[in-house]
Formats: sequence, C-alpha cells, structure tokens
Amino acid sequence: MKTSQLITLISVIGFIACSEDPEPEPPQVVVNEDIFINEIYAAGNDWLELYNAGETAADIGGFLIYDDATKKYTIPANTTIQEKGFLVLVCDDTGVGLHPNFKLTAGGETIYLENKSGTLIDKVEFPALGNNQSYGRFPDGSTNLAVTGNTSEGLANGDNQAPAFMNTTRVPLVPGLADAVSVRAQLVSTTGIASVTLFYRINGGTYTEAAMSPNAGIYVATIPAQNQTGKVEYYVEAINNADKSTSDPSSAPSNVFSFLLNTDVLPSLFVNEFMAFNSACCPDTDSGTDEFDDWIEIYNGGAQPVDIGGMYMSDNKDNPFKYQIPSDNPAATTIPAGGFLLLWADGKKSQGPLHLEFALDTMGEDVGIYYIDGREIDAYTFSAQDENVSMGRTTNGGATWMKLATASPGQSNN
Repeated sequence: MKTSQLITLISVIGFIACSEDPEPEPPQVVVNEDIFINEIYAAGNDWLELYNAGETAADIGGFLIYDDATKKYTIPANTTIQEKGFLVLVCDDTGVGLHPNFKLTAGGETIYLENKSGTLIDKVEFPALGNNQSYGRFPDGSTNLAVTGNTSEGLANGDNQAPAFMNTTRVPLVPGLADAVSVRAQLVSTTGIASVTLFYRINGGTYTEAAMSPNAGIYVATIPAQNQTGKVEYYVEAINNADKSTSDPSSAPSNVFSFLLNTDVLPSLFVNEFMAFNSACCPDTDSGTDEFDDWIEIYNGGAQPVDIGGMYMSDNKDNPFKYQIPSDNPAATTIPAGGFLLLWADGKKSQGPLHLEFALDTMGEDVGIYYIDGREIDAYTFSAQDENVSMGRTTNGGATWMKLATASPGQSNN
C-alpha cells in the first residue's frame, strides 16, 4: 500500500470513529429539594420510601418517579410528606395513586425522582436484593446507602444497617447419617460484624449453638454427624457492632433450613420418556384449552404402588430440591406397580399437582426424580431436542435411550 493510500485510510477510520454518537451520559442530580429516595424493597410486594429531610411539610404532588424515562409516573396532586417524615409508594404496576406504573427488579436497577419542573432531584442505583432485604440511607437522607437485613418501611432507618446475608449453603447438600455438615454463610458485607452463630437441632430438640468462623469472607461452622434418622433444622444469626441482628432465613426460628437423614430403600422409579420441544404433540388440557407443554413420564418398575408426593423433580442434578411434588393428593400422585405417571413441565403449578414449576430446555439439560431427602432415584442428561419428538427408554426402565418414532406419554414404550 502506498503511503498516500495509508494516510487516506487512517483519515477515513479516524473520521468514522469521531462520527460515532457517544454513549449518552446518565442524568445527574442538579437540585436538592430535601426529598430523597430513602429505602427500596424489591423482592416481592415491592415498595419505595421517600423521606422529607426538610424542616417543613413538602407537597410533592406532580413529582415524577420512574425506572424507565419513557414511562415516568406522576405522583398525585396534594400528596404531602411531613417534615422529617416518610411516604411509601407501592410499586405494583397499578399506576393509580401511590401505586406507580412499574415494578422493581430484584436484580437491581436505578430509580429516578424529578420535581414538578422535571428536574432530577434524586436517583438511587440499588444492587441485587434478597428476600427481606432493602437498600436504604443510614441515617435517613444521608449519602450513605447500604443493603440491610432489617427493612423499616415508613419508619426511620436508624444510624446503622443490620447485617444482610447473601446466601447460606451446606456441604454435602444431601447428607448421610454419618456425615458432618459444613454450613457456610456469606454476608453482603463483613464490616462491623461482631458475631455469626449457627443454631441446629434434630427432631425438634433444643437448639445447639456453634460460633461461625470467618474464612475468606465466608462464615463456617459444622453440624456434627447425627448417626440417627430424622429431621435436622438449622439457621444462622449475625450481629454487628451496633447490636443489630439478622437471621437467615429472615423469619427464623419460625422458619428454618432443614434436611432429612433417611435410610429408606429407594423406590424403582424411572424417568422413562420426556418431550422438551412440544408445539403440536400431546396437548395438556388441564387449563380447559390445549396447551403444548413439555412433559416427563415416570415409570414404576416395582411390585408395589408408589406415591411420589413429597419427592422432588429437577432439571439440574446440582439442585435436587428444585421442585417438590405436592403430598396432599395421593390419588393423583400415586403410580401403580408397572404403571406410568405424566408430569407437565410447564411452570404452572396452579393447574394441579402434576404440573411442575419449571420447563425443560430444548437445547439440553438434566431431568431427574429425587427422594424426599434429596437422594437421586433416577436422572438423565439430554442434548438438543427435535420438535415434537420424544426421548425415551427403548424398554420401560431399560438402560438404552433413543428418539421415539411415536411419542407415548403415560403409556408403555415397549
């Protein structure tokens, strides 16, 4: 390439680069009117709390609040927040009164507040929030925002947030009688944490306390092997230097984590056939209309009827507890010896006990049935599926799988 041509090419590239529209700058707060987005709750029954930091009551009628600039919601006329007072907006997408026309995203987003003139007076970008967690200012109206494990809807937040849990896990997930169980609790922040404690018991006895030690930001303690059958219940509690506490689960000890220690012989159940790409075959009529949903057939290869109520179905071998089959309708969930039961993987459990709260992935995943304690009874991993073609065992309960020329939901594959 000649020098003149190279110079020309560089000039063209430079011109194109300079001609591209720059990314728009996010709107910035330009006016302080002492009205703040003070607390946000986004994990179901969403709400926003506004706070008036001023010394007199404030009429915020005509103010605009939104998470999408194309759908700004106008706060009704004559809406007043008293001095040092709070106002709660219920974000249920109703679009009437103090119910804005949007819901919040639990994974996090940005909320904007404008005055009557359309000038931005506050915005809050909040992170992912778990159940019973909120994101707020500590103290009210300040620039210090944090996740807290104690919500305070319509009330003062106080000077310090409570500890907030990200997650609590156990290893192994499905313990045996002789297994010690490591419980691991991760907090949103470890700053100012005074103690984290594990509480556990078996078969409704007295709770035993175990101090949890920090390890790379995760607090760990062990439930020793119980060497007996039964139900182990547990929860964790964190306390900070301001003597504020939070439990996980948040409503513990009324509601707690648990696992079963069980020695039952597993029933002879098999994932016998399934369809993960149903558009015209085998309609589900439980809603009153034909719905072409994914389905899974379970075969009972044993000599006795088996009620699968209380057992689990999952599309992920790493999460055997994904969906528990209801145990209150044995007439619907019992499989006779040598019989079949069809489950609809449609995410519509409201349609009955044979409807699972997940659908199958056309591109491939796991499909499995698990005992009441989480032990695997049978599972199969499949690849991408063809439309309206089922996968099944060539003989009921047999080892060989293939695409079946004719789907046979709820019937023998033989």
